[in-house]
Amino acid sequence: MRAERAARARFAALALVAISLAVFAQVRRFEFVNLDDGVYVARNAALDAGLGRERLVQIFREPFLANWAPLTLLSFHLDHALFAKDPAGYHLTNVVLHALAALLLFAALVRMTGRLSPSAFVAAVFAVHPLHVETVAWVSERKGVLAGLFWMAGLLAYARYAERTSARRYALVLACLVLGLLSKPVLVTFPFALLLLDHWPLRRLSHRALVEKLPMLALVAASCAATLWAQRAGGAMVFAERHAIPLAWRLENAVDACAQYLREAVWPAGLSAFYPHPLGAPAPGRLLVAAALLAALTLGAWRARRRHPELPVGWLWFLGTLVPTLGLVQVGSIARADRYTYVPLVGLALALGFFADACVRGSPRAQRVVAALGAAAVAVLAAAAWVQAGTWRSSESVYEQNLAHEPESGFGHGGLALVRVEQGRFEEAEHHFLEQYRLRPDIGREALRDFEMLMGARAAAAGDAAQAIARYERALALDPGSARAQGVLGAALVREGRYAAARPHLERAVVLAEAPAVAHAALAVVLAAEGQEAAAVRRGRAALAIDPELGWAANNLAWILATTRDPSLRDPAEAVRLAEAAVRGSDPPDANFLDTLATAYAAAGRPEDARRAAAAAAAAATSPPTRQR
Repeated sequence: MRAERAARARFAALALVAISLAVFAQVRRFEFVNLDDGVYVARNAALDAGLGRERLVQIFREPFLANWAPLTLLSFHLDHALFAKDPAGYHLTNVVLHALAALLLFAALVRMTGRLSPSAFVAAVFAVHPLHVETVAWVSERKGVLAGLFWMAGLLAYARYAERTSARRYALVLACLVLGLLSKPVLVTFPFALLLLDHWPLRRLSHRALVEKLPMLALVAASCAATLWAQRAGGAMVFAERHAIPLAWRLENAVDACAQYLREAVWPAGLSAFYPHPLGAPAPGRLLVAAALLAALTLGAWRARRRHPELPVGWLWFLGTLVPTLGLVQVGSIARADRYTYVPLVGLALALGFFADACVRGSPRAQRVVAALGAAAVAVLAAAAWVQAGTWRSSESVYEQNLAHEPESGFGHGGLALVRVEQGRFEEAEHHFLEQYRLRPDIGREALRDFEMLMGARAAAAGDAAQAIARYERALALDPGSARAQGVLGAALVREGRYAAARPHLERAVVLAEAPAVAHAALAVVLAAEGQEAAAVRRGRAALAIDPELGWAANNLAWILATTRDPSLRDPAEAVRLAEAAVRGSDPPDANFLDTLATAYAAAGRPEDARRAAAAAAAAATSPPTRQR
């Protein structure tokens, strides 16, 4: 009998791995998506620099993207050592971690309950539920699968500890908790979940069990403090502060979110990468239905606590482990997220699986029927998860999925607009940017401004000065306080010789923070034309301090230093240095730059060099000039 049971357990474990791979092996062909994957991996220069002592200290001392998850960052460094920047490796690491978590969950439940079938059902639901696709298929959610792995490892360690208490076994539980908290702070509810398991199935809830959780609660408190620090430092609290979301709205959204998670657990349709915060209370009827449903289920679970303790344990696991992510302390602009169900959904599967097992115990025929129904449910979930996973194959598919279910999504339009820009489909990009601005002017204004600036730069590069200026004017109308928009518009007007129109824009730009180098350089041109050479030199130096590679700024400054009659400004040696740098940076050689270089050589008393530079300028003059003096 024991050998048969061990064989069944091995078969169930292999089946868990098989269905996990069947659903998620496809992610090896997926791309990085532009939802943090670039910051975490694709454009993360820290990964290329390697994991030295300085980087290691930085990982543990500084938050990253409003999160303090050092173990997650270390895992990316390990992946980088193995796979460089190949997305397939990062995706498959997530899949392996997820499959291991499912196996550990299965092992922990079997050890705690002694029941194979319901334990396998709970682990299988965890492995293939569509709500878990986001956690597994999104590289940036590595923190979620890592935390889930250590959560399940902690359950298995606690099952062993409950069998025979010892300091060593307790230390292993604490180690799992610490490692999980270093991956993602969702493990703050881990001690609460252990207390539920102490009630059932371990049946060891006592004063001692409560005391055992005190060291865990101390670790949790430290993690909460670190999380709040990281989120404030990273600006994750700005949305809530800007919109002053009152507690009543947050509570109502929490009730609605719990009901939505429950609905999606049973019928996982219409899933999306983003569910925006409503910035208000849900519709009264919807909120009333949600509250009544949650209250009825809570009351029903409580009344069944004696005959079926798995029901209140599973239900309270679901509600309790959701608490940190329900927005009671609002972080970011979302109302809820699929990834937040990664651990909580275990509670619902636990209640359902072990309740069904208890109801048919002693009836082999009923057990076979329930097993068949459970297998069918897992198969349906796996098929749905396979389809849902496909929506994460690229940034484009993520946003198209979002818009398919929510056409009025500012998130979807804004994200798809960025994708269309990368694809060079600028007319479509403009449509989506305008839609984002209409739906979310607080976010869309800046994105549309940047798009107008991009289109202005493209028009300027194509020689369409009028279109470039029109685009820059639109950008400035969207954000009059933008130093960059003021400066670039002013520079475009200077290139057209419209100095009087350019000057107010340039003067406003240079007094604003983060004024671009072109604003200083263009104002230098205007000042030089007015004979204010000293002021022009100051602006030229300011431009080069911001951008030493700005060739036309170096060229214009070199001209003044080489030709001025003011002895306090004249500096032929520096003029030569600046002009040579400008020529080196121009490809093909710019005739104006070469002409300035010849003048600088002559001013510095180097006639042979001046003649050679002048000849080169004459040869280059057959090409139209690309810079202004």
